[in-house]
Amino acid sequence: DAKIALKRLTIRRLRNMVESEGRRIDGRAVSQVRNITIELPILPCTHGSALFTRGTTQAISTITLGDSQMQLVDPTLHGDINKRFYLQYNFPPCSVGEVGRVGAPGRREVGHGDLAERALRPSIPDPKEFPYTVRAESLITQSDGSSSMATVCACSLGLMDAGVPVKSPVAGVAMGLLVDPDTIADENSLILTDILGFEDALGMMDFKIAGNEDGITSIQLDIKNRGLSIGAVEKTLEKAKTARTHILSIMKEAIPTPREQLAASAPKILEMKIPPSMIGRVIGPGGKVIRALIEDNGLDSCDVSEDGTVYIMSVDLDGAEKARASIEELVAEDGKGPFKKEAYTGPMPEVGEVIKDARIQWVESYGVFVEVRPGLKALCHISELDAKRVEKISDHFKVGDKIDVKVIDLNEKNQLKLSRRVLLPKASPETAAKPVPKAKAKPKHRTRPAE
Repeated sequence: DAKIALKRLTIRRLRNMVESEGRRIDGRAVSQVRNITIELPILPCTHGSALFTRGTTQAISTITLGDSQMQLVDPTLHGDINKRFYLQYNFPPCSVGEVGRVGAPGRREVGHGDLAERALRPSIPDPKEFPYTVRAESLITQSDGSSSMATVCACSLGLMDAGVPVKSPVAGVAMGLLVDPDTIADENSLILTDILGFEDALGMMDFKIAGNEDGITSIQLDIKNRGLSIGAVEKTLEKAKTARTHILSIMKEAIPTPREQLAASAPKILEMKIPPSMIGRVIGPGGKVIRALIEDNGLDSCDVSEDGTVYIMSVDLDGAEKARASIEELVAEDGKGPFKKEAYTGPMPEVGEVIKDARIQWVESYGVFVEVRPGLKALCHISELDAKRVEKISDHFKVGDKIDVKVIDLNEKNQLKLSRRVLLPKASPETAAKPVPKAKAKPKHRTRPAE
């Protein structure tokens, strides 16, 4: 009872000081926002970063860009949801001068992160415009009120620093209320802008409001008194809009628009379209072809969607361009889509001609297609690849390999028949591989049961 009485007395003294002197415990006016400083970027190796400080509340945001495999699988009551944008909020004990164990995120961290994520989600561009998965992280280094709204500001700045073409910057502010716990607040009640931790503890309201210049994107309301009238809510939203506009103007001074280019450390995504009927050829048996494309060109990933959209991701843009050219060659023979090529009109090779270092264009289960001459490709059947039986072509040949082949036939349709086998040295009976005889099974010894 003594603690409750002391708290009520402190609340009354705080309210009387603001009403009589027009100032709060830190000297600010009722509707004044704390001093704001912004630095970006602050981390050299991240895809985007920002430091947002408001008074003695500070948040560091880092942005990481990735492909669709980096999406967060969020389990819900209605099934799993793949999130291409997600935010993780970290509130270590040291941010409030305490020592404690740092483990898995608690309920408070999950809730504050979700609030900030919902505030920023409307500003994230459509995947057709920006086909990246975006992960935002906020680390609270100091906390004296409204760290979740500082997270909104810091992560919005970090997204712009990373080059994410956000629809608009987003800012947030927390509003407070000084009234008697047993009353219902109205439009004449004392409403505070950008509350401190002390004002949050002794006040009757923590109204977190985030949005852009056009409107609100996310809110969260906690009250300790009996309620709020419509007039009190309208006044709070009006004062929050004024504060939000002020914060956004400072953010725009730090970075007016998103950066035009991604960071050098960020992966680049090239998007292309192939006929859906050619998806199997690009992927290859067991994924052999697409894995070869990734390894040979130093890609981070290469994703193919069901509609034929291919996303090539690599930090090295030259490697991504080479992979795109290889895919265009793979699908050109289909004669459909934007990669259709003109028919070969040059001179045909003669029967008996040997083609040196013919490059393998793609691999099928029945043979490999090689480039005989620029614009002319032909099949070397599996039976003509080696003197020995080839069980699985993809175990021995891959896209980009160069082999020597010989033209052994040319029919009336100008279709070439190639052979690699006839160019290989014939194995003599002495050097020919002999099958390994099977070891005879040893008879099982039965032990006589103990008497």
